[in-house]
Amino acid sequence: MMKVKIKIESNLKIKNIFETPLEIELSEDQATLKDVLQIVSKRFPPYLRFIEKGEMGDDLRQVYLNGQSHFSFSEGLQKKISDGDTVHVEAYMEPLAGG
Repeated sequence: MMKVKIKIESNLKIKNIFETPLEIELSEDQATLKDVLQIVSKRFPPYLRFIEKGEMGDDLRQVYLNGQSHFSFSEGLQKKISDGDTVHVEAYMEPLAGG
């Protein structure tokens, strides 16, 4: 198992459910940015859409690995991560409109 620190910046905070920064443990076969987004998505449904159909979800603005944007990696969300890495996710949830 390896530890990865996940920092999520979001306009959404839910006490005792969704508070950051998070630290998660990954197995060696869950070692991509996409895997991290899927794990976080499963842990906090349905609050934020981190990943949809294998791509960045609508609520994500940016994903960084150790300070570098995932857009700068040729592998994109398939970029491998290592023990001790920091993933920084910027998420923004649209306010729910009443009607």
